[in-house]
Amino acid sequence: MSATDRDAELVYAITHRGTPPDPPEWWRGAVFYEVYTHSFRDTMGNGLGDIPGVTEKLDYIRDLGVDGLWLTPFYPSPQQDNGYDVSDFCGVHPPFGTVEDVQTLIDRAHALDLKIMFDFVFGHTSDEHPWFAESASSRDNDKADWYVWADPAPDGGPPNNWISSFGGRAWRWVPARAQYCYRPFLDCQPALNLRNQQVMAEMVGNMRFWLDMGLDGFRLDAIQCLSHDRDLRSNPPARASENPSVGGGPNNPFKQQIHLFDRDVPEAIPLLHQIRRVANDYDPPRVLIGELADVDSSRLAPKYTVDTDRLHAVYDFDLINRADTLRDWTQMLALRSSYLTPGSSLNVFTNHDSPRAVSNLMPKACAAGRDRDAAKLLLFLQCTLMGGAIIFQGEELGLTQPDIPEDEIKDPWAKALWPDFQGRDGVRCPLPWVRGEKNCGFSTSDSPWHRVPEEHHDRSVDQQERDPDSVLAFTRRVLRWRRSLPMLRTAAEHILADTPLKVIAFQREKAGQALVCAANFGLEAAKITLPRSSLTPQFSHGEFTLDADHLTLGPLAVIALS
Repeated sequence: MSATDRDAELVYAITHRGTPPDPPEWWRGAVFYEVYTHSFRDTMGNGLGDIPGVTEKLDYIRDLGVDGLWLTPFYPSPQQDNGYDVSDFCGVHPPFGTVEDVQTLIDRAHALDLKIMFDFVFGHTSDEHPWFAESASSRDNDKADWYVWADPAPDGGPPNNWISSFGGRAWRWVPARAQYCYRPFLDCQPALNLRNQQVMAEMVGNMRFWLDMGLDGFRLDAIQCLSHDRDLRSNPPARASENPSVGGGPNNPFKQQIHLFDRDVPEAIPLLHQIRRVANDYDPPRVLIGELADVDSSRLAPKYTVDTDRLHAVYDFDLINRADTLRDWTQMLALRSSYLTPGSSLNVFTNHDSPRAVSNLMPKACAAGRDRDAAKLLLFLQCTLMGGAIIFQGEELGLTQPDIPEDEIKDPWAKALWPDFQGRDGVRCPLPWVRGEKNCGFSTSDSPWHRVPEEHHDRSVDQQERDPDSVLAFTRRVLRWRRSLPMLRTAAEHILADTPLKVIAFQREKAGQALVCAANFGLEAAKITLPRSSLTPQFSHGEFTLDADHLTLGPLAVIALS
């Protein structure tokens, strides 16, 4: 497909935006809790979180008020990228438990009225997967074209200029074939050739293995990498203003290209059709939520969710990586309001690949010792902005980003780009359950895979359970309130432009109902002129005064009025 095809897909998506059904599907506008399996709860004493640990804490997740949860990969893996290098899609990495443990988890979640999804890596495998061992052995075996192979350029170098998002060329030389293998992330993560229908059939079968156990759906990893340019054309250089939402620190060489031919290519759309047909085969249909990164996600997301034959919803990193000021945020939110169908996106302020939200997005509040109020503000926004939300484990505790010494770094992305990029270890540290217990109740191991940072001990679950003003208590309160207002799942959104510099305000509207929300990011009071008078507060945190259509919000205060 050509660049014209790419543009046509986007134009079609934008001009065919649908309206959500009433009542909406269960997933539309839902709130999910992300469990980072490695760091949630270790019941086996081996220093790694595990599947029984998630089952043990399902009551805790339910009591937050979320609609469901999703787990990061627990499949057999060499663990060079914490499970995103999969060597068997239909098993469980032994330190995490067994397939029987997974069935118990699914059944228990459903008994608590929680939906449950698993992470699924559709675009690549580990180089220790048996498929790759066979494919890499020669050019004429049964799986010779199950991965993306290419002959060298005339000078012997890689076939094009594509760069791995983890640093270095995106091509690995394999002597047994005298060819290069494409690997968009680590050397050990070769890209699958999903155009090969044998490969698609196998991957679909792997999905069905878990769906047949009663799983409610998948979070699909890195959907922008499902395919690539058929002609392997080189990417053009980027200008600074053109750079999309890319992590890895300010000098990641991946940012020096516009990724026209190795990310978000039109050839991926037919693959989405095939994946969606699998989800639709079940009654009720299973849900597919895609992670969209490395691209201009706010504009491109509609392409992945339009109609009923692609993904159900996406989430992305634009609000994390692309907005340096509140004005940037306001402009981006206005853009998303215009482009996205209500409920087809999920608001994400951090996940296992990004720093803790409060430290990353509100450093001045943290420096002023107001990080707990800042954490509450962000949680309020996640619950009131258009779309659903994914709350990463520990955000409900207001955890801050810890400094991890270089000698404790395990993240391969950080090792490749250190010290320019501090990596993902800080956000992945174990959850603190009980202050005073060994490893804060995460594990009884003498050598957990990561330690619980000292600054997180006082924010443990047991301490916050006792404090009615804790971030945990606020999370439960705001999610209960959100559930009482079904309109928040699918209401349209209008960003209010004429607001003070430190304020984000917006209006949600549906069927004659309207809710005006405002958040003061500043450390001083801010005055706001509301779109109308006679509004009544429905939810608030922090100080405020209301006089007709004039609202004064105290520092880091939030409010919703109707």
